[in-house]
Amino acid sequence: MATSAQPQWIERMFAAKVGRDHLGLGSVSSDQILPSLSPGINVLTIHPRYFSFYAFLLDEYWQRDLPRSDKAFSAFYRPHECIFSIGAHLCQQPEHERVVTIVGSQKTSGLALQALPTYDPMFHYIKSDLGGYGLYYRSVMAELGVIYPGGPKPLPYPVDVPSEQGKRLAAAYRRAVQHTQYYREYFAHPERDVPIDVIREYIHAACLCQLQRPDAPDHELLLNIFLHGGEQQAAAARRATLRLFLDIATQTEGVKVSQDVFRQLVFYGATLDGATYQPGAPVADAYRRWRLYQAREYYAFALNGLWIYLCDWGIATHGDLRPIPINTFWQHLDTLLSFDAVAEAASIATPELGPQSSLNRYLAWLRATVGASADDFDARCTLEPPICEHILYRLADDGAAKDARLFVPAMLGILMLIYLRFGQPTTWLTPEWAIARMGADGRLSLDGFVRTLHRKLEQQALTLADFARWIYDEYIILQHLLVATSKLPENTFRFQREGNRLRFVQLYNSLTFNDSRFDALSTTLHELGLCGDFLAESHPLTADGERLLREGDLQ
Repeated sequence: MATSAQPQWIERMFAAKVGRDHLGLGSVSSDQILPSLSPGINVLTIHPRYFSFYAFLLDEYWQRDLPRSDKAFSAFYRPHECIFSIGAHLCQQPEHERVVTIVGSQKTSGLALQALPTYDPMFHYIKSDLGGYGLYYRSVMAELGVIYPGGPKPLPYPVDVPSEQGKRLAAAYRRAVQHTQYYREYFAHPERDVPIDVIREYIHAACLCQLQRPDAPDHELLLNIFLHGGEQQAAAARRATLRLFLDIATQTEGVKVSQDVFRQLVFYGATLDGATYQPGAPVADAYRRWRLYQAREYYAFALNGLWIYLCDWGIATHGDLRPIPINTFWQHLDTLLSFDAVAEAASIATPELGPQSSLNRYLAWLRATVGASADDFDARCTLEPPICEHILYRLADDGAAKDARLFVPAMLGILMLIYLRFGQPTTWLTPEWAIARMGADGRLSLDGFVRTLHRKLEQQALTLADFARWIYDEYIILQHLLVATSKLPENTFRFQREGNRLRFVQLYNSLTFNDSRFDALSTTLHELGLCGDFLAESHPLTADGERLLREGDLQ
């Protein structure tokens, strides 16, 4: 817990920074839940053919008489990735339409648009010495068994080395580009300026988009890597998620599936626009796990929303100039604890309850609004009733944050709905509930929230004010101080506690869902030739995609 002296020495020693994930909720999703659901495919590893390109560069480096050091590999690597990045913006192949997240594009996209006669491969396209390989792909390539990591002893190699699988992948990619003038005349001389026509010829064979072609030499190898690479358990989890996405693709033909649509389908089995999804038996287990992940995302959105409201209120009340008694915030919070504004926005009867009303009466009002009992609430709380988590999220996302009378109850309402869905002890016994327990090590697990609230309701008569203060005290104020303290010497505090007062820091905060890896997973499926582009209305499964969905593997 912060002491009265802490704010002064922290502010003196460390400048405040914007930071992110101020309650530590996002790290649970990105570091624990999503790696268990889609191991080897993360938010920033969008294009599978980068595996081929980077394995190829490593293999070429080891085949040449060059010093074996990080510095030497960086000197060899960077010019080739620079030309590749420029080329990817010059590619005019028909498959290129949906290629995104090209490494170095912040600097190379504008350069490519200039259509210069020649390009300098020594152009400083990215800060990292090892570009996209070091920043994004190295760890997953090691995880899937494409490389052996190198480095200081006791590691056996001074620099990363392609595995036997990686060497086969590199050889296949080499077959795709070996006929190009760039490979024949410029590759061994990375310092030479490269004519634009040479780059265009090279990228038409080398580009990320060309993996979509059935005759791509590295296609089958990459498909096998993504289906079987790495540890058996991780590969099985990855296949299960890919099958789930294929099941969604086949049931949404004619509908563009974005991350927001995916979010609704996986949690409600439907969207506000009328699309529907019913998981098939082969993907039911993966579906239940992904659904609990999405439940946590609504839970995290609500907590982050309440945290942002406290930060904004503190600045508006000049808490950056003088510390504000916490009791002042409790008094203010009580003025917001009515669901009348939410009910009016949802066009339903107001509950006519206030901050001192029983929390159980609010829960009963939500059950009645949905038309459900305690036992069937999860099944009945779909997108059709006037209130559900996604509708409350939309109220906040559509500008309700400007009206605290609507925003704060909406965020508390999401938490209550999550409790009503998953607050039954029988739910906690299912195998997939392991997803809900993630984050129990000090990062606010979903399991801990529903269990603690269940116990509180059994032991005492909670009012809405009690509930709101409990959430703010333990899930917002204490959690932010714990997380920000753990990040020192990086100072990400938005407020600090001085006895019974809070002193605030004025910095920008944003409220969004975490990235569910939808873009990476859907793009991987598309570029591996298993289905069409999810963002197109038509995204049918290929023969391989149908077989993978039906049989669970392609072996």
